[in-house]
Amino acid sequence: MDHRNQLDIFDHDPARLAKANRAAAEHALTDPFFSAQVRQDRHDYYITEAERLERLAAMAEKPATTAA
Repeated sequence: MDHRNQLDIFDHDPARLAKANRAAAEHALTDPFFSAQVRQDRHDYYITEAERLERLAAMAEKPATTAA
């Protein structure tokens, strides 16, 4: 069974979550409630998560290969 194509009852679409993380990264750079270092750390974290989720989304787009 290919778990990359498994239906998700919570609708955790990796592409959608990656887009949300990129938006959060942009906001993190201008958030006035954190110091400059914390803003940069938060931005870097969100970008890393977005890239990870984009890789997952790309894997889900590829057809699964099975060894028969």
